[in-house]
Amino acid sequence: MNKDQNHIDDLISRSLAGEASAEEEKQLAAWIAQQEENNQHYQKIKQAFDLSGKYFANQASKEPNLNIDQEWNHFLSQVNKNKTDNVRTLVPERNPFQFWTRIAAAVLLVVASGFIINYFISNNNDTQFQTADNTQEISLPDGSRIALNRNSELSYASDFGKTSRTVTLTGEAFFEVERDPQKPFIIKINEATIEVLGTSFNVQGYINRNELEVVVETGTVKFSVSEANKNVLLKAGDRGVFEKQSKELVSTTNTDINFLSWKTRKIVFMESDLRSVVDALNKIYNANITIAAQVPETCVVTVTFDQQSLEAVLNVLKTTLNLTYTVKDGQIEITDAGC
Repeated sequence: MNKDQNHIDDLISRSLAGEASAEEEKQLAAWIAQQEENNQHYQKIKQAFDLSGKYFANQASKEPNLNIDQEWNHFLSQVNKNKTDNVRTLVPERNPFQFWTRIAAAVLLVVASGFIINYFISNNNDTQFQTADNTQEISLPDGSRIALNRNSELSYASDFGKTSRTVTLTGEAFFEVERDPQKPFIIKINEATIEVLGTSFNVQGYINRNELEVVVETGTVKFSVSEANKNVLLKAGDRGVFEKQSKELVSTTNTDINFLSWKTRKIVFMESDLRSVVDALNKIYNANITIAAQVPETCVVTVTFDQQSLEAVLNVLKTTLNLTYTVKDGQIEITDAGC
């Protein structure tokens, strides 16, 4: 971490802990507004801050006689097992309120905040994983592999694999399930249940979206919704969608070649119109792109992106489609499309 980044993280830490001066708050706001990557960095560690603050405050309320130094040292030992190069700590305060605030602030200074979030929510009988503005690869005890998308959560009981294989998901994840005919793999997500023996598929069920979606890459998946008393059997290449408002569960052929782009970072557009391109980028990059201009029907693009940043993608589209756009407070607004 370079000197400038250290300075920014110190500003973020002091701001979220309520210790920044008016001038420092102004400086931080200006840095966040400079580019989308800055805003994403700030939002990521702010979420880590919120989670860590809630965790330690909860621990303190449950254990009035909690040994603060012991809890702090245990936390650091867990962090150092996983990230030895990117951790910078703050000196604990003796005042309990200040101490918990300082711990939360110290969390912000860990670059790989995904681990930190996992630590805070995993101290119970279940194993839980939660992401913020990051994705995470997870290996389960049965050998199955899961890629967890941004702002998602996965949990399973401590006896997973012994008599059953059940996980609970919120958000989006791609599953590669090890085959075990004696123990079907079950995913509980919102009102639905997904049951498989061994296959690979993507599940998307963010709470704030109307659709719950399953796209099967290999094998067969049973997609059931108890509330609607319906189920469908999905095979490779199928897409199952449950619409929460209408309670409709349908099965179609998947036509979205970019359904796994959030994981692979490979995006393919074939004669795609600008609005569908924007929709895809918002989903893949968790971006906030809007169109505030008349878009000609001829405004289509054929291009492939592989492991490129959102900024690089927008630069290509800007040249290809003669776009004009502005970036402010994390929002990207396309104001003109010459095409």
